[in-house]
Amino acid sequence: MIEQSFLDRIIENPYLIAKLKFKKLLLVFREAVKLFREETLILELKKEHPQDKVMVIGDLHGDLKSLMKLMEIIKKENSKYVIFLGDIVDRGSYQLECLILVLALKIKDSNKYFFLKGNHETLEVNRNYGFYQDFLNRFKDPKKFNQVKALYNALPYSALVNESILCLHGGIPEEFNAINRLRGIKTSEINLIDENTAKSLLQIMWNDPKPNLEGFTESFRGREVKFFGEDVFSDFMRENKLDYLVRAHERFPEGYKWFFNKRLLSIFSSANYRGTLAPIPASYAIIRNKTVIPKIIS
Repeated sequence: MIEQSFLDRIIENPYLIAKLKFKKLLLVFREAVKLFREETLILELKKEHPQDKVMVIGDLHGDLKSLMKLMEIIKKENSKYVIFLGDIVDRGSYQLECLILVLALKIKDSNKYFFLKGNHETLEVNRNYGFYQDFLNRFKDPKKFNQVKALYNALPYSALVNESILCLHGGIPEEFNAINRLRGIKTSEINLIDENTAKSLLQIMWNDPKPNLEGFTESFRGREVKFFGEDVFSDFMRENKLDYLVRAHERFPEGYKWFFNKRLLSIFSSANYRGTLAPIPASYAIIRNKTVIPKIIS
């Protein structure tokens, strides 16, 4: 059992996480996995009052400074829910600290904080972009990374807010009915899904919108990954009775970007993704009433 005082201590000062022994981190991973395995692949979040706020946070990539600023904003906004769209680790200087901090927030208030799976919540990507090696440098034993893999395997893939606003990491899948078919399936049952559904989950993590494009086309990101145009996006939104889609996955010089007649918002919450010499504005989104509002972290 994790002590509340321990969670409070690392939430108040996340730099302490670097000093923790693996035994302490093991408690965090196991408690978080237990919580995530009770959730569904498609989270369904309901706001009881129209004025309730939902805060949506994009890629962090080890940017602890931006995450700590976001935590201050969370307090000020008094959001009912906070949704992390994934890609917490890889590339930045404080990858483990960001991951453990997000998990500590989840454990402390599991009905407020939600953590979706991004394309960097996989071992394969971590091997190429830094987190796996950083982890090995700290703890010297590759078997210990099994705890991280167990966490990744328990994460939800998207969140549906009031049945009208879809939040996910990458983009829409080619199979429009995938969202409905995934509803109600627990993350612990992911090993039971078929090949087509697995493909849809991969595309939810990896696909990208592209202006002036029709349909789905091949992406530079890999096999089965697609760019999608406004025509199929509109069809997907109509078929699923959705008003907005909020996603992350791409970095923009202006910090965020609207697509497709301002119905798809792409946010990115790391300011130092390319290093301190090439900063960009970090962004997040607020869902209030039935609107989506992008904001820049000042």
